[in-house]
Amino acid sequence: MIHMAEYVLIQNRLDRDLMIPDGFSLVSSTQRQRNGEEVRVERYQREQAIVPNNAHLTLVFGDDDRLISYNNFLGNPDLSLPSEDGLVQQAIGVWQNLDADYAQGLQFMRIDTLKRFYLTGRGQRVDFDVLWVKFAHANGSYNWVTIGPGGQVMEVERESRWDYMRSRRATEEWNYDNWVLAREGKGPQLEAPEALA
Repeated sequence: MIHMAEYVLIQNRLDRDLMIPDGFSLVSSTQRQRNGEEVRVERYQREQAIVPNNAHLTLVFGDDDRLISYNNFLGNPDLSLPSEDGLVQQAIGVWQNLDADYAQGLQFMRIDTLKRFYLTGRGQRVDFDVLWVKFAHANGSYNWVTIGPGGQVMEVERESRWDYMRSRRATEEWNYDNWVLAREGKGPQLEAPEALA
């Protein structure tokens, strides 16, 4: 049996940069507030039960059904990261494919190497590195595409606001389990630069 790769459906169009990992299906869909906008947060994973920081995919859609963020936490640490050559072009291509009008307002800032992780079904932590390609937008927000092992797109996020007074993010982080736990009073407040829960 051949498994066809599944992609994220955005406004009735499949985005072939954004994969849904094999065997993942929708397990929850909730309405939240992000930057004062009503958004829909969807979680995809293999098991029905939601375990914080397990292997999962989180999508956040705006009230107009635009994709605001894509976070795939199932990175393969056995694959190597791509070189930085061509990475900015790849990221710009992801933006143009996602929203060509919005992409026109982006300006490349920098590339950082960051750590990501997930917990296996047995509770083992799997760490992997990613390359975070950051952009500023003419609307004053920060935006990024994160490329992971094997050159796969792991994250896309737009319209992230910054709290300059506190030197941390101002936009809610419904796409990060540890932030959600802090918000629900089930975990510690995250260190800057993460948003206050």
